[in-house]
Amino acid sequence: MANKSKLININQWKRKNHFEFYKNFSDPYFNMCCEIDVSNAITFARTHQYSLFLTLLYLSANACNQITAFKLRLTAQNGVEQFNIAQPAATLLTKDETFTFCNFEYHGDIHTFIKQAKIAREQALQQQSLSKVINMPEHVFYSVIPWLSFTGYKHASNGVGIGHPKIVFGKITNLTPEQSISKSTMPVSVELHHALADGLDVGKYIEHFQNNINHL
Repeated sequence: MANKSKLININQWKRKNHFEFYKNFSDPYFNMCCEIDVSNAITFARTHQYSLFLTLLYLSANACNQITAFKLRLTAQNGVEQFNIAQPAATLLTKDETFTFCNFEYHGDIHTFIKQAKIAREQALQQQSLSKVINMPEHVFYSVIPWLSFTGYKHASNGVGIGHPKIVFGKITNLTPEQSISKSTMPVSVELHHALADGLDVGKYIEHFQNNINHL
């Protein structure tokens, strides 16, 4: 299904001055990391025998689609384009311990998303790693570093880009608070283009992501 988009009228945009200020920075991306409570997502995935990664990917993609900034991209004409839907694309670990990319299609229903995402993942893992890299402007790029509970993160960059958000999930850690209630936390890294977004947008994303987990 075609993902419609519209051009932002820069002159009437509330972020006009911010856009003009940051758009030509040599490194216009900012990164924030924090921990979220994924306990309820783990329970949900186990109950339905779903992949925890695909469960979290859906909940995160749903949060991204609640926030305008995560659907904004720079255009070749130095403008800004807003897509109707932000689509997740993620790295997958392969059998030879390298990685490949997989493009997923967002659906509003978690069960439909996970069913179709499983198929997309299987197909991507059957291909030679990075043999077919198709990046779309509406993509939000995801990576998973399940071996480390990181507190900071930096992506590789070729110095160009159109402002794709980049999100990384880290190692899940089991905690036992004084109340003896089991709790599992996961670090999340969020990278955004400062001409398109601010720290407030990261805060909104984390809030939506956490609420999605809590209300499964």
